[in-house]
Amino acid sequence: MFTVAQISNWTRAQHANTDSPDAVALLSSLQIRGMATLKAATAADVAFFFSRNYEADLKNTRARLIITGNAFVKPLQASGLPQWKESIFLACADPYLAMAELSSRFSALFSAHDHQENDAHSQIHPTAVIDPSVKLGVGVRVGAHAFIGKNSIVRDHAVIYPQCYLGPECEVGEESVLFPRVTLYERTRIGKRCRIHSGVVLGADGFGYAPEFDAQTKLPTGHRKIYHLGGVVLEDEVEIGANSTVDRGTLGDTIIRSYAKIDNLVQVGHNCEVGMGAILCGTSGMAGSSSLGKFVYVGAQSGTGNQVHIGDYSKLAAYTGAAKDVEPHSEMGGVPARPLSDYYRILAIQNKLLRERGKK
Repeated sequence: MFTVAQISNWTRAQHANTDSPDAVALLSSLQIRGMATLKAATAADVAFFFSRNYEADLKNTRARLIITGNAFVKPLQASGLPQWKESIFLACADPYLAMAELSSRFSALFSAHDHQENDAHSQIHPTAVIDPSVKLGVGVRVGAHAFIGKNSIVRDHAVIYPQCYLGPECEVGEESVLFPRVTLYERTRIGKRCRIHSGVVLGADGFGYAPEFDAQTKLPTGHRKIYHLGGVVLEDEVEIGANSTVDRGTLGDTIIRSYAKIDNLVQVGHNCEVGMGAILCGTSGMAGSSSLGKFVYVGAQSGTGNQVHIGDYSKLAAYTGAAKDVEPHSEMGGVPARPLSDYYRILAIQNKLLRERGKK
């Protein structure tokens, strides 16, 4: 359990409703056991309010500790809600970031998959198959029926869950975690503190075929496979969601830069480069040799064409198809991708035309 003072310190939040005697009285006695939504919270949970979409839930919440944003303090004070008088409200500059901070604190208590703390002792399951040439660091854990191929390296405090496959000459960095059934093809290198979720495949062959044609008719007769000889490199603190795939490079490496986050069911093609801190949302994809700059956001079911580059700090809205390079700091939408403001104008004109047509 945590005290209000601890939570206030971790989130850099200040007591907002100091004008409420009941809330002030709770400060020293309230013990917080967990995190919950406003709707599901009990008196022992901390909840969050930073969107007006949840005003109805706020009116009915049982939470006695609520973290909100500084901009919400005056409206809440004027709202007349009983919660303002009965519960403790902590206000901070970024409540979403505060949620992230607290999630790490509670995860350490409640989650079996937390892995924020290291174990000093190695734990190797007797059914794991590990080549004699493999180098294992201090505190490494390898689960049941995992396989680690020759000349691979698993560095200090890395965790390999059951049924993972690491091919020859792979490397897993310090404190990285491979959840069940992760597959690393040969020469895949993973940096420090990465989290690779179940079903991820790193290093499969890229989708590369040379077409074959009939000499006389010029019609296609087959597809000659291009064998991919490169690898996959993940830098530090990368997280990849369940059942996503990153293909190996044709001759060089496919690279995922530090702090990049990849959602579930994402495809990253051969020779791609995902920039530092970039985010790819679920079911998005990158065609071969395309690249993302720093902190690019790619919305759900969006994609990049072959050799397309998305500039630093740009955003692709959901369902966007980028067939050409995108300048840095751009916001794009639609197929083909265009500035988001233009995309919305087009939608407005289309809707207007449909309404006018319906009147005839």
